[in-house]
Amino acid sequence: MSAVPLSYFVNLSSSLTFFNVYGCMSQGELPPNIFSLPNLLDLNLDYNDFTVSFPKSNWSKSRESLTLSRTSISSKIPNSISEFKNLKTLYLSNCTLRGSIPSLLVNLTKLTTLDLSRNELIGHIPSFVVKLEQLMYVDLSLNNFTGVLDLGVFSTLKNLQVLCLTVELNLMYNSMNHTFPKLETLALPSCNLTEFPPFLNSLKMLRELDLSENKIGGQIPRWFWDVGKGTLQSLDISSNLIEGGIQQFPWKELINVYLSDNLFQGPLPIPPLPIVYFWATDNHFSGEIPTSICKVSSLESLGLARNNLSSSIPQCLGNLTNLWDLDLSANKFEGTLPRSLNSCASLAVLNISHNRINDTFPKWLLEAPSLQVIALQFNEFHGQIDPPTVPFHRSMLSTFYISNNNLGGQWPEEYFLHSWNMRWVDLSNNIFKGTLPIPPPTTRFFFSANNKIGGKVSPLICNATELKVLDLSNNSLMGTLPECLMSFSKNLSVLNLRMNMIHGVIPRTFAEDNKLRTIDLSRNRFEGTLPRFLLHCENLEVLDLGNNRMKDTFLDWLGTLPKLQVLVFRSNMFHGFMSSPLPVSYIMKLTAMMYQDKRQGKPRYMGDGNYQDSVMVTMKGLEIRLVKILTVFTSIDLSSNHFGGELPVYIGNLKSLKGLNFSHNNLTGYIPLSTGNLTELEWLDLSSNKFIGSIPQELADLTSLAFLNLSENQLIGPIPRGRQFNTFKSDSFAMNPRLCGFPLLETCTNNPREIPPVTILRENDTRHGGWFEWRAILMGYGCGTVGGVSPGYIVLGSRKFEWLAGLLERKGANMRKKWRRNAHRSYQI
Repeated sequence: MSAVPLSYFVNLSSSLTFFNVYGCMSQGELPPNIFSLPNLLDLNLDYNDFTVSFPKSNWSKSRESLTLSRTSISSKIPNSISEFKNLKTLYLSNCTLRGSIPSLLVNLTKLTTLDLSRNELIGHIPSFVVKLEQLMYVDLSLNNFTGVLDLGVFSTLKNLQVLCLTVELNLMYNSMNHTFPKLETLALPSCNLTEFPPFLNSLKMLRELDLSENKIGGQIPRWFWDVGKGTLQSLDISSNLIEGGIQQFPWKELINVYLSDNLFQGPLPIPPLPIVYFWATDNHFSGEIPTSICKVSSLESLGLARNNLSSSIPQCLGNLTNLWDLDLSANKFEGTLPRSLNSCASLAVLNISHNRINDTFPKWLLEAPSLQVIALQFNEFHGQIDPPTVPFHRSMLSTFYISNNNLGGQWPEEYFLHSWNMRWVDLSNNIFKGTLPIPPPTTRFFFSANNKIGGKVSPLICNATELKVLDLSNNSLMGTLPECLMSFSKNLSVLNLRMNMIHGVIPRTFAEDNKLRTIDLSRNRFEGTLPRFLLHCENLEVLDLGNNRMKDTFLDWLGTLPKLQVLVFRSNMFHGFMSSPLPVSYIMKLTAMMYQDKRQGKPRYMGDGNYQDSVMVTMKGLEIRLVKILTVFTSIDLSSNHFGGELPVYIGNLKSLKGLNFSHNNLTGYIPLSTGNLTELEWLDLSSNKFIGSIPQELADLTSLAFLNLSENQLIGPIPRGRQFNTFKSDSFAMNPRLCGFPLLETCTNNPREIPPVTILRENDTRHGGWFEWRAILMGYGCGTVGGVSPGYIVLGSRKFEWLAGLLERKGANMRKKWRRNAHRSYQI
């Protein structure tokens, strides 16, 4: 049904008694007059995108049914709703309702259906709910209710057929005194249950039971198999801690079974014939798939992923002609993919990824008319994919994952020419050769990394205007990039061409309203200067141009990119004289590099749900690519550049640093005493510079320091002793002719140790550094590699620098700014 215009709601007849626009996909703010129509008995606005504002008064008193589920209300439930004295049905599910349930709802004495599920309601579930004696349907699940509820109070509702709750329950009562004689549906997800409630055995008419996402442990008790015997149709006990095996299901009417995310083990149980949905993922079931499952002809959806199932996939699965969803991923299946699956004419989703299937590519999959998702990644498929032998018609295929196999040859372009529904394509980590496949115009995510694809990047790729992620890294692409590549898709967020042989200049045209978040052109042969059109990339977080042949001066305008977090220009020919002071306007623009969220609990990574950002770091002397960049991982690598001047004392403020590498530069002066403040430091490499003076004793107090290289400098005096310094070998200090003491062979004389004439920077120190002191630290410029969080982010993310605020204040009152901490998004895939 097409969308109904809002103007249609304005002039509704006052004699209207029934109004239903369920699922019409209309949107906008609903005219409030609709609640005042005097004769309207039934109003159903479900499955639309309305914004609803309740009137404070003038409600129609005649209303008997009000359904506003899945509309946007975003407010409290108004007390005025209690004016519907004749109301029998109230559906307010998934409306972003807030606050508590108003006590005046007790006046709705004729209410038979109350659904307030999937909102943001708080407080206790009010006791007056059980005083509404006509209630047959109660769903208060998936809110934010607190307190402990005695489930027995609902037993006073003698007509209750459906009860759905999400709240901590008190089940310590005599189940014989609290029965639910007419209960057909019981859903108690996330109720902090630790055992199967004994009163379940008294539910003789139970058809649906949901005990998911609790803490139920141990084995299933024997009495449980008698619950709802002869009536149970749907059982969901997923996401618990249930152990043991399951021999067979006693329920002969079962349609849906969800056992996922438990600790079940042993052979796979066979569901009864009426079953339609059987999901047992994320358990420890082992052995073969019993061939008797092929007799369950009613099966439409079978999920057995992430178990320990082995042997081959049964050929007889092709007998399940109603099957539309098959997920056997992350097991230990071997052998070939059964050709009999071609008989499953309704099959829409096939996922056998992360197994040991050794087979040539089943070409019939690409020609299956109903398949929408093909996931074969992480197996041992091999050989070439042949072109279609008959004219290839349009496919329903939207998701195509065949990465991490041994597939080779040239990709047959015919399969993409007619795939008008394609959204996700992953050909990565194979041995495809030939020219670059051109994704269908509808493609949003295209991965072809780690193959042997050569030739130029064709301008035809710019026809895929829906692309969000384009990853062609680690191939043999050459030539220059088409000028359209940086501007063909306003949705493009990731462009990764790392490790190819592309040369020439980076395209100069960037769309002004682009969404580029990651640009990785590292390890190619790009030349020239950095395009100033990068200024349009206001969403850019990762920019990696390392290991190219680019030649440019230091780029002040990069500071205008408000979200830049990782900047890598390693091994290019960037240059500039490092002497001018830090421009105040520049540091004020580095907003994404100034703040760090320390409140995060579990590890968070850069990237999003469809792509993982990665970066190359030099860690403890080794070059390592981090596939996931922790937002708390802090490393600065500015090695192998032409940086000069002194290492700034400000370095001591970077107290979250894990790694610091300034090796192979022209740094002079003393090693700052403030490096002793880097208490989290695990590796430090200052080798091949021109440092003078003695090694600060403070470095010996860094208990986390596991790797140290101070070789090839002009350091003098005794090497500090104690803690980690006692573990370092002589090569950490080699080629410093005037160093002495353990672990070197040269003993020290009684000459007084030279003390560097520097002081540790304090927070209230308002002195500003030179151009190098800040540009190198804040930006990771030149050949810098920054892991997880960029150096600028590290510098100003660990604390509020009052001395810097003072510096800014002296530049004028119009430049004052309130410093605050901002939470950064986490991404993972």
